[in-house]
Amino acid sequence: MKENIENQTRQIVEQYYDNLAKKDYEANVQLFAETVEWRIPGDATRAIWIKDRNSRDEVREFFRELYENLEGVSFEITGKFYNGNQAVVTGHLVSRVLKTDKLFDSYFTTQFTVENGLITKYLFLEDSLALIECLNQE
Repeated sequence: MKENIENQTRQIVEQYYDNLAKKDYEANVQLFAETVEWRIPGDATRAIWIKDRNSRDEVREFFRELYENLEGVSFEITGKFYNGNQAVVTGHLVSRVLKTDKLFDSYFTTQFTVENGLITKYLFLEDSLALIECLNQE
């Protein structure tokens, strides 16, 4: 039973990253439950896309806000760890802040919880201080 749950978790998380690579953000939105616990810690007053989200529609809004403000330069996954309905993905990303043309360079960790074939919890950790510094005009 645990193996089946873990395989489902792996399949959903792999699909999430495949969709990101294809820039199919709506397909990613559909991987989330209607009610979700979405957290990206940081200063949401400066980086509006990192605010907490609690619904699939709010996750859709995240992708819109994110790509109105950032352009992906590089994205590398360095590790994937699965345990039952939980997954942790580690990596490194570089994004261009469109407002300032500065490069945001950060390692990241993403934690997923998958229940009934949908993502119910999402926690993304990055260097939020470096992100805010890249948003500064000076």
